[in-house]
Amino acid sequence: MKTLVLIFGVITNNGQIELVKVPDIALKNINSCEKAIENNSKWVLNPNYEPGNYQVWGFLTYQNKPIVAHICTENEGEHGK
Repeated sequence: MKTLVLIFGVITNNGQIELVKVPDIALKNINSCEKAIENNSKWVLNPNYEPGNYQVWGFLTYQNKPIVAHICTENEGEHGK
């Protein structure tokens, strides 16, 4: 059985980066890091974006906080191979 661990680095209200582990129950029945990130993040358009203002036009969020990094590991476990 495959085990996933997904940790997001999000920006807090005071501008710090906080590491947040996605609960195991949210990763149940997901078999890849790509799918885990897709299912547990949300794409948000930047309302301040205008062509030429050098801001990003959108970004991923987790629990309404911008994601700036992620760590994901996949492990087949002792009996998975």
